[in-house]
Amino acid sequence: MNNKQYYLSERNNYFFGKLMTVRDFESEQTYMNSKRRLGNRMLNGSGIVSGLDVILVDNKTFSLEPGLALDYMGREIVVSEPYVRRLNVIKGFEENKDKGVLYLCLKYKEDLKETTFSVASSGKSNGVSEEYNRVNEGYELFLTAQKPKDEELKLDYLVNQTIEVYNKDGIKISIISGKYVNPGNCLKLTVIFEKENVEMPINYSFDVEGEFFKDINGDKKLKVSYQETEISTYKTVRKDYFVYCDASTDAVGDISIDKHSFKLKSGKDEYKLENDVKIPVSIKTMPIRDIIVNDYYSKNFLDIVENVDNKFIYLAKFHIVTNQLTYFIESFEKHPFNQYLYSNELISLLQKYSSSTEKVPVIEESKKKSEETVPQVKEIEKTKMDNIVTGVERINLGFNPKVGKSYYSYEFVHGLGEGNVAVVTAIDNKANYLTDSKGLLVFGDKSIFSKEEISISAPNVKVGAVVNSEKGTVRLGVRLQEKTTAQAVDIRWWAFRPIEVKEEEEDLVIDENVRVVITPNTIRVKPLEQVRLEAHIDGAISQEVRWGMAEPNTGTIDNNGLYTAPSKEGVYEVKAYSVKFENKSDSAYIVVSSES
Repeated sequence: MNNKQYYLSERNNYFFGKLMTVRDFESEQTYMNSKRRLGNRMLNGSGIVSGLDVILVDNKTFSLEPGLALDYMGREIVVSEPYVRRLNVIKGFEENKDKGVLYLCLKYKEDLKETTFSVASSGKSNGVSEEYNRVNEGYELFLTAQKPKDEELKLDYLVNQTIEVYNKDGIKISIISGKYVNPGNCLKLTVIFEKENVEMPINYSFDVEGEFFKDINGDKKLKVSYQETEISTYKTVRKDYFVYCDASTDAVGDISIDKHSFKLKSGKDEYKLENDVKIPVSIKTMPIRDIIVNDYYSKNFLDIVENVDNKFIYLAKFHIVTNQLTYFIESFEKHPFNQYLYSNELISLLQKYSSSTEKVPVIEESKKKSEETVPQVKEIEKTKMDNIVTGVERINLGFNPKVGKSYYSYEFVHGLGEGNVAVVTAIDNKANYLTDSKGLLVFGDKSIFSKEEISISAPNVKVGAVVNSEKGTVRLGVRLQEKTTAQAVDIRWWAFRPIEVKEEEEDLVIDENVRVVITPNTIRVKPLEQVRLEAHIDGAISQEVRWGMAEPNTGTIDNNGLYTAPSKEGVYEVKAYSVKFENKSDSAYIVVSSES
């Protein structure tokens, strides 16, 4: 019953004395299954209904938790018990292991089981009269390196479009933009930065402009920028921006990225765009809700129910490192394309919650709040410190590490440019670095602490760092102090450069010309997700700021602008204050929502 023709219009007609054959019973099952699956697909959709969580057991093994999904033919896929496997035993591993990135996919599968005696001769050459008595509706997991297109998985393509800005050498910058906007409304632009197997820090900036669009401050150009301060080999960062449409009637209001404004820096290397990037946007007075409905019902029915050959449920994304003998999982992301299928009960709850609590702040409110009394914020020690970056470097020890031997990382760019910088290192002792957000940092000699005092699972190593002031790079090294079965050790590093601020120059700054600016000033994140905000001070030499939350229990933000969202959804205000000019501040608004 793996058939794809599941919109049958013929069923059995029963009457007294009808002779029923295998064909009649099979067509009865096929008809009922087909109608149910057609209803599932067209009325409910496809995706993860419940569960199907993926948990990393160790750096080679995962566990798929029980759950339910509907595939793109409307067939139910049920995982009834935890499924624990090493990654290398999953179908597709050997063919794709050298590609570095593997997607774990789920698909429907039927198997015949339970042999039984057949009254009628089977006609088999061996004379055995046995047939299978049951059809088992199950599932199959497989690995692929092929990333699907967004339009293959969701209906978002009816209203959104993904425009690729830059994609070379493991660095990809793309923009998700709406296809339509109503006059007088804002258009959301989501800038997605991805890096795959790139060890150097990335900085980029560019301008977005269009004839009928302005940024929320009224400027003709929307300035987009990002500076990587926490450096990792693999990363995905999403940042939301908004532009205002000031047209008054229907128009073609394309927006574009000027190639001359685009600047991308990877370590010390700089890259440019060869051509301008165009983002087509239609300005429509018709409500976008009506446009979506018209576009959906203009779709060909057969395209929906038949083009399903390469559409699967993507459960996880693995970054792996391999050699001729073995492999390990370097990083991991569950449900990478958010293929969630919400139940009516969950949708009702989200609508009720959203309508009562979630309100996106408008520009006027933002300005008003920034003028209010500065809330009480825990005092932060004032230092003459600026330009600090951090990251985690994994140093491979191999598959038979030897005590007393030294192991080294690759030489990587720390991101603070040429000149002398200070580097501090610690052993990152998370129980599972791939999945845990918290853990121990071990500075100095691990052997000082006994196992009874503190549980430290990381191997005992001495750590060293070499800074090349001419190249602006760092290389880390470790020496193994005791026998271990670990194949790698994670070293957390911090690089910083003290900057002397000349007080006499600060005194010349006119207070009225100073302005604190947070970028971005509105951003959407998921509960417990982290995002980094940046703040600069116009009209002043000192760029020192202190961060704080406007209200308690609305998340936390550290000295470097790294915001951690609370588990509760809502809209929360983050404040940045100038250290030098304490009456100068700015606000940013964080929309915490589980919806992508």
